[in-house]
Amino acid sequence: MTTKNQIRAFILSNNFTRRDYSAFKTNMQIVKKRYHPDLTAGVDLPEAVTQMAEDSTSLKGFVILVVVMLLFMLCSSDPVSVLISLVIIIVAFAGSLWGHAKQRNLPVSTELRLMKLAFRMRKIIKVRAREEKAKIKAEKKRKRGK
Repeated sequence: MTTKNQIRAFILSNNFTRRDYSAFKTNMQIVKKRYHPDLTAGVDLPEAVTQMAEDSTSLKGFVILVVVMLLFMLCSSDPVSVLISLVIIIVAFAGSLWGHAKQRNLPVSTELRLMKLAFRMRKIIKVRAREEKAKIKAEKKRKRGK
């Protein structure tokens, strides 16, 4: 099974709704209008959804930071302050998730599904990133040789 077929299988099995697909299509059309046609020639719907899924994992760093802060607070606090800080952290994460979704004109549920898709596709995404990096290095070597 090729990488493109694996990506399509993951997207189809991720339970996106028609509203989600409509939002993906709209965002893809906006990108195609904004950038030069040469840059967006190879972008199709599965590619756009994969890119959105990769972008949705940018909140991962925020969550790690908050968990580390919570662990430090657990060591030196009473249970009431830990509970209050936990509620504040959950509200901050929900606000961050909502802001990220609204920035990309997506519902929060779609953003959560994209995070789930990115988690399920992490191996494929890593392989694609490695291939892209190798392609860029080969291009640079070829340019230097000329």
